[in-house]
Amino acid sequence: MEIRVAKRDELCAETLVRSNQLIIHRIKSFLFGIGLVSAGLLISPQARAQDDYFRDLESPREIAPVVQLNPQQDEHYNLAVGPLRVNLAAGVGLEFNDNVNLSDSDRQSDIILRPSLNIDTVWPISDLNTLRFSIGLSYAKYFDHPEYDTRGVLFSPNSELAMTVIVGQVSITLRDRFSYQEDPYAIPTISNTAVFRRYENLAGVQADWDINSITHLTVGYNHYNMWVLGNTFGDASHSIDTVFVRPSVKVAPAASVGLDASFSYIGYNDDYFNNADSVLVGPYVDWAITDSTRFYAEGGYQDFLDEGGGNVGDVGDENSYYIKSEIDNRVSDYFNQRLSFSKTIEAGITSQYYDLWHVEYAGDWKLTPSVVIDPVLFYEHYHAAGGGAAESGDRFGTDLGLRYTLTPSVTLGADYRFIINSDNLPDSNYYQNLVLLSLFYNF
Repeated sequence: MEIRVAKRDELCAETLVRSNQLIIHRIKSFLFGIGLVSAGLLISPQARAQDDYFRDLESPREIAPVVQLNPQQDEHYNLAVGPLRVNLAAGVGLEFNDNVNLSDSDRQSDIILRPSLNIDTVWPISDLNTLRFSIGLSYAKYFDHPEYDTRGVLFSPNSELAMTVIVGQVSITLRDRFSYQEDPYAIPTISNTAVFRRYENLAGVQADWDINSITHLTVGYNHYNMWVLGNTFGDASHSIDTVFVRPSVKVAPAASVGLDASFSYIGYNDDYFNNADSVLVGPYVDWAITDSTRFYAEGGYQDFLDEGGGNVGDVGDENSYYIKSEIDNRVSDYFNQRLSFSKTIEAGITSQYYDLWHVEYAGDWKLTPSVVIDPVLFYEHYHAAGGGAAESGDRFGTDLGLRYTLTPSVTLGADYRFIINSDNLPDSNYYQNLVLLSLFYNF
């Protein structure tokens, strides 16, 4: 009995830390240079599929099959309603930000209150079929600039409804991921703006087929929408339809090689930007070098085909290369680290498109069973075309996060972030300091 209680507490603590990190990094609209602000996070498609959805023209990350619920691990969930297993976590954060509007000459500082609620639900319909629903809710209250207060409720980008069905050797996953965000930090080309209100939704279906012991085939379709509120960036509302195929072969017990090929159609709701096509094709390798080190690399050809017809004029096609790579290293049970690099063409918000180079280092250091430090450093270079003056710039950011598990139910957090942006357009440079203190409770 004592062993089971100890294991339950350990699992609850691990679940709490994971939930808190998701809440902190997602609900605040990627305040710390992790997740969608990164073009990276590209270790194996299976390992990090869910974090790449909202990068419009990145290689179409596969929809990883929903994790099957192990009846012996119900401790991950703190509430049972019939067959449903539910995890509830609530939190509150107090943030000081010395430049909420990302401005050079008109800096505005503020203290922001950020309450949040995270709900994760799993329904094991059968041994092979699982339905999962997750939602992250939050609110931002600005004490000095109430005009920036959240309009309604923020939905974090990890909010989703997903289901996996196993048919013979084929795993079919259907997923809908949705969000409502207001923080502009995730878009490199936006400055002098405190709120960038937009809804995002991605619906997808994916089939994974283990043809034999060494050959695997993945095919799928994704439909993505971004609806931008307000007049400033309203022309950027668009949809992207993507079909993709990823055959792979296991060339060694710990290594697979394959081909990533996709076609995307980008259609804008208004007539300012041009509709466009994107073709992406290239080989990839996924290699577990050792038990503690994994390497993923992908690269090839990416073509952004401008169809014209918009008020922005003829921007022209962009033929280029893309690269995505990551090495993930577990130094010990107490320290993990990751280094990633990518170069891609992205559908623009303030321009028709932009080239984005991104490199990022992230660590996860467990100082004690209760104390975790997660430092992040990143650098990115962007170059935009279409929609006005050609824009290029560089961003550097760093974040130092501290998590302290006070009890299996209570986690305290402290984060510091610094970011500096150097842009060639007038009044588009800025720097920002941010401090966040947080408390989360896992029910």
